[in-house]
Amino acid sequence: MAVNAEGGIAAQVGPIGAGPASFGAAGAGQAGAGQAGQGAARQSGSSRIISLEIGRGLAALAVVVFHANSSARHYGGPSFEWLSVLEHGVDFFFVLSGFIIYTACIADFGHADRIWLYAKKRFVRLFPVLWLVVLGYAAIRSQGAGAPDPNQLLRSLLPYPSLEPTLPLVVWTLRHELIFYAAFPLVIAWPRLGGIVMAGWALACLGQLVASVAGQPVTGVASLFLSSFTLDFMMGMLAARYCHRDTSGPQKFPLLLGCGVLAIALITTHVFDLDRLQFSDYVTPVATVWTLILGMAFTLVVYGLVKARVSNHGEGRALRFLTLLGSASYALYLVHTPANAILQRIAVHLPAPVLAVGGGHLFLILGGTAAGIALHLWLELPLTRWLRKHLL
Repeated sequence: MAVNAEGGIAAQVGPIGAGPASFGAAGAGQAGAGQAGQGAARQSGSSRIISLEIGRGLAALAVVVFHANSSARHYGGPSFEWLSVLEHGVDFFFVLSGFIIYTACIADFGHADRIWLYAKKRFVRLFPVLWLVVLGYAAIRSQGAGAPDPNQLLRSLLPYPSLEPTLPLVVWTLRHELIFYAAFPLVIAWPRLGGIVMAGWALACLGQLVASVAGQPVTGVASLFLSSFTLDFMMGMLAARYCHRDTSGPQKFPLLLGCGVLAIALITTHVFDLDRLQFSDYVTPVATVWTLILGMAFTLVVYGLVKARVSNHGEGRALRFLTLLGSASYALYLVHTPANAILQRIAVHLPAPVLAVGGGHLFLILGGTAAGIALHLWLELPLTRWLRKHLL
């Protein structure tokens, strides 16, 4: 897999430039995750699905660990190859995005007049924090590496479909999120028509998968629209639809099954080096077929997390921290690589024995996580509350 430097960061630009993405959750916000109102999509009277929040926190932490490891050569630390599979936390975010958007908007289906509110919510969730991080990182880089390319800055502030790198590189995943968000209003306004369009889109992506195996895939920017990552969103929507109709009680087995299948898939990924060539690789069989297989595994995990129904009452410190990590996952996802670019300059001064056992990794993981939580608590939350009050 290709490794590029980003301000001192070795950004391993495979299936995860850093998310969710994104990702943090789809941007429906933590407040909407329980709107389905019945079945497994409702937990302990909470407006959040706590188990999904925990899963999101763990996925975000996995991405942070991945980048601490992939940038090890910049601060003299060892690179542990088995940690490379943690980049696939972004696959979880894409599935989760489909699940949460469907669940949060299900009460709006058939109401075209609610599309504008949907668009404003997505804007409030995604863009303010994105602009803070992109502009802040660009300002920092301009003090050393020079002013960023204006075109790169534009496609980072407004992640339109492109195969070119962003600043920071993790922003590439938001292109997929925004394409999905742009299509979803069809489901809100005209559920039947929207369902047909989504099904057609999914079939087109499967056609691209077959074409890639045959050696004749669609290339260029069009390949981004036909990416198997799109199928992750679709599978998340299907899981949400099923959970909305599911009236069975809590179960642990689905989560155990999902984690087992995911473990096998990730081990296979590592053993056979099933990684995309770079972040813009949407055409190789690995980028199509294997991304779909991983998406299926993560869909089982998402369903299992919902069925597990973790209570938000009487939770311990570890559970509260993981829930906080889930809430902060979007901010953490965006800011941890810029934070690493700074922290690496300190890590190089750690004693060699400490670096040899992963001390530099731990330093970057703790520092990047702290930066993400700080951004969430001190900027993202107050800014989001203010914007919601004045725009929604």
